[in-house]
Amino acid sequence: MVNINDVKAKKLTLTAIFSAMAISLEILPIDIPFPMFSKLTIDITGVPLLLALYIIDLPSSIIATVTTGIIIALPRPPFKPSNPYGAFFKTLAELSTIIGVWMIKKLWKKDNKKFFIYSFLNGSFIRTIVMCIANYIFLPIFYGVPVKIVISILPIIALFNIVQTLVNILLAYLSYKAIKKRLSISI
Repeated sequence: MVNINDVKAKKLTLTAIFSAMAISLEILPIDIPFPMFSKLTIDITGVPLLLALYIIDLPSSIIATVTTGIIIALPRPPFKPSNPYGAFFKTLAELSTIIGVWMIKKLWKKDNKKFFIYSFLNGSFIRTIVMCIANYIFLPIFYGVPVKIVISILPIIALFNIVQTLVNILLAYLSYKAIKKRLSISI
């Protein structure tokens, strides 16, 4: 018989571990500037957040993502200052990717290349739409960027989000496959 408290404890522990991994990756200065617009950076913070989805469930992944976003909003010496606006954008981007992947996970029960491709397509589609709308609305409010300039950089923002989604999903999926072999778990 499975003790429900043991299951809850395992989920809570794994959620905390994936949150800590994402926070550590966010704090470390390992971002790569996006070549077309260096204010945007490619990172791997989303990888443990997607692993939380693959290995645990959607609520755990959301909790890990929001926790990471809260930490991004705070000062992170010695590497990074507080960044509440960046935290908002990062949290929204990662949540939209997670929701897109979760939708495929609910529909596609097999853990194979098609799952990876559909996850990437839906995750990047949802993230790109959400982030283009968010940037259109909030860049002028948060940073005073004129709407005309925001509109001109939306294609770059879209491409960035597609690339970032590919990095996150590819690394998370490959990590998941390696973990799955050792722990006999499945999506």
